[in-house]
Order: sequence, then structure tokens, then C-alpha cells
Amino acid sequence: MAWDAHRLVLRSRKGTDLEPSVPELRSGAAQLPDATALDGELVVWDAAGRLAFERLQGRLQRRGEGATRLVEQWPVHFVAFDLLRTSGTGTTRWTYRAAGLRCRRPRPGRGAD
Repeated sequence: MAWDAHRLVLRSRKGTDLEPSVPELRSGAAQLPDATALDGELVVWDAAGRLAFERLQGRLQRRGEGATRLVEQWPVHFVAFDLLRTSGTGTTRWTYRAAGLRCRRPRPGRGAD
């Protein structure tokens, strides 16, 4: 996932544009500093809190209004596991501690999670 110039860029490993299938991720991405890139996974959980891969696959096959209709029923979540770039600065050579501290630092006007 990348957030550049107030635009969400979300691609599969094969380069497929996934952003039209997951409109609910735009508001979360807007919380990121500009020119930020994260590595992670898209997930959908079922009512029991288990991963529901088949529901994720169903969501990724829909775009536009079809995807919007399923946001409430099968919301998609982005689980980040690596900070690749923040505010245009590459982080792949940062220590784990430095990257972790940067991820936890609240930004002005935004609440700390």
C-alpha cells in the first residue's frame, strides 16, 4: 500500500490494482503522511474472528458499486507488517527499533492509536 499525493495505491504481488475493490481503506490511508509505503496483507474476518479467505476473494472480484455494497457485510482490513517509506524517506535500512518508534509517534492533528 502506498499513499502518494493523496491517492491510495494498492497492488497485488502480481501488480493488479486492488484499490477499486476496497473503498473502505481510503479513509485509513488518508491518515498516513504523504509519500508513505507499507507492506502488508488484506484480510477479512468472519463473525467468529477467524480469517475468511473466501470472503476476501469475493471482495477482490468486485469493483465500484459492487464493492461498496459489501463494505458493511465483509469489510476488508489492511494488516501492515513493514514500513517501507514514510514522508518520502526510505526505511528499509532502518533498525527495527527506529521503524517501530516512527510508527508509534502521533502526528499533529491526529490521535495516537
